[in-house]
Amino acid sequence: MLNFVKIHWFGLSISLLGILYLMFFALIAFSPRQDKLERGFIPCTKAMMTQMLDCPKNKAICFSEAIFKSTVCDAGVIAEGVKNWLNGEQPTPWANYLFEPELDQPAEHHPELDEFYEQNKNIREDMQLLEKARLDLEGENDEQAKPEE
Repeated sequence: MLNFVKIHWFGLSISLLGILYLMFFALIAFSPRQDKLERGFIPCTKAMMTQMLDCPKNKAICFSEAIFKSTVCDAGVIAEGVKNWLNGEQPTPWANYLFEPELDQPAEHHPELDEFYEQNKNIREDMQLLEKARLDLEGENDEQAKPEE
């Protein structure tokens, strides 16, 4: 057995890292993505998205840094769950990120909206026409702003 480990130590260590990564990925994939109390991995994801939106265009290093920070944050959430479980603060190690989410109540139905949509059946086409007219006007303004040579 020891000889087998000596021969295959690299493959075994890469396999172990791959298995840990897949477990980590599965935990995040199956956790809730919306929660009124923002528990679990939700704050980490929001922080990552905020950092990614602040990145300049085409800056892969900035994106990679945001993903790495999010991964560290996600690992901290998992470690916190294990710590809370060992301290008896929660029933299972995964209770802080695999839970039944509390969602906001759906908005009330407003009859005024139904009336508006009934009166304006072609909203999409109207918006496309307005967008085309806006682009035409901007094109005319650009042509007027150019100095003549």
